[in-house]
Amino acid sequence: MNEIRSLLQIDRCYFLSYLPHPSQPSLTISYEARNPNLASMLGNIPLQKSNFLTQNLLSQQLSCIDNINSKSHLEYDVQELLTEFGITSQLMLPIKSNSGEIGAIVCSHCSGDRIWNNSEISLLQAVCDQLAIAIDHAQLYTQSRVATLEAQTQAEKLTETLHKLQQTQSQLIQNEKMSSLGQLVAGVAHEINNPVNFIHGNLTYANEYFQEMLTLLHLYQQHYPQPTAEIENFNEKVDLEFITDDLSKLLSSMNMGTNRIREIVLGLRNFSRHDEADKKRVDIHEGIDNTLLILHHRWKNNGIGLDISIVKQYDELPLVDCYPGQLNQVFMNILTNAIDALEESMVKIKTNQKPQIIIRTEILESKFVVIRIADNGLGMVEDIKKRLFDPFFTTKQVGKGTGLGLSISYQIIVEKHGGILNCLSEPGKGTEFWIQIPI
Repeated sequence: MNEIRSLLQIDRCYFLSYLPHPSQPSLTISYEARNPNLASMLGNIPLQKSNFLTQNLLSQQLSCIDNINSKSHLEYDVQELLTEFGITSQLMLPIKSNSGEIGAIVCSHCSGDRIWNNSEISLLQAVCDQLAIAIDHAQLYTQSRVATLEAQTQAEKLTETLHKLQQTQSQLIQNEKMSSLGQLVAGVAHEINNPVNFIHGNLTYANEYFQEMLTLLHLYQQHYPQPTAEIENFNEKVDLEFITDDLSKLLSSMNMGTNRIREIVLGLRNFSRHDEADKKRVDIHEGIDNTLLILHHRWKNNGIGLDISIVKQYDELPLVDCYPGQLNQVFMNILTNAIDALEESMVKIKTNQKPQIIIRTEILESKFVVIRIADNGLGMVEDIKKRLFDPFFTTKQVGKGTGLGLSISYQIIVEKHGGILNCLSEPGKGTEFWIQIPI
């Protein structure tokens, strides 16, 4: 607009656009180049003053006024509009693009007559043609941008949906595995429990019978101090004194062993919580202890385990309303990862530092229970920590980890319990998992 005004040496040049609203179409001056001493015309033109201009735009008629005073046939609304802004002559060239946009370039003068010659009109017409092409290109660009944005939005939605589907699928798979494991554990515990209880119950009677037989033997030795040669030879052969002492110890060991098996079976049944799919109030410490019992073979020094020191710093907690089976699954995943991290640190770094897992529990603000499980392993870098709860992300070797454990744990704590699961770790400073759930 500035270039046209400067080239033609006129007072004002502006772009007029037509907005074909179904209920109320309007004319708007959207761009303007003018003499600084003149008032601005930017904005909407009142309806009562735009009938003539609208008709010219829709019919694509060129309007050329050399002097408004010499055009006695001018519509009143046009003359009123031009007079309002001190316009004495005006040239309007309509523009219609292939995309349907309707507008016009309007040149006006405010200081007497202005004769619009053919060369100026031809030049402006060429400008209008180029402007129509530019409008078409801009419209196409806008449409392509909108289409690109819609496609990008749709792609993001599809990616999000796929991510949710993957999470749901992984959760279903893991839940099915845990359900099957729970059924298996509950079944095995039940099958072991019956014969163990039978053995444990009969050990009491076996010990009583042994003591009675031993008493009877002593009575025979007291009243018949001179046994026959055959009895004397057999007594020396079997070492009766040793058998008497050892059998008593053997029965005591068997009793301790059956007690241990019964504890393990109880731990298995409590851990699986197969018949407890709904929320209920449970002892958090019992769930942690049962999980440690299941993992006993990995952390205890029994020739196979790593001899990890388990430090329990339990606060006094109330019963917590939760899904006990799923919460035990979280404890299992986090403790297993801690044991794996300590195993890796023992392999990579030969150190005298004893591997250790510290389990702390506490009440926060009288509303939440916090369980903190920390190890003194190698820790992890920030990039790994950021992706820790992503589905299928794992730093373990192929075949050793699925990348689902912590992702499922996050869903259980955050989505199922409305809690918080966070990880604090630095390289060389170990790792701590923070579990917070409402009481």
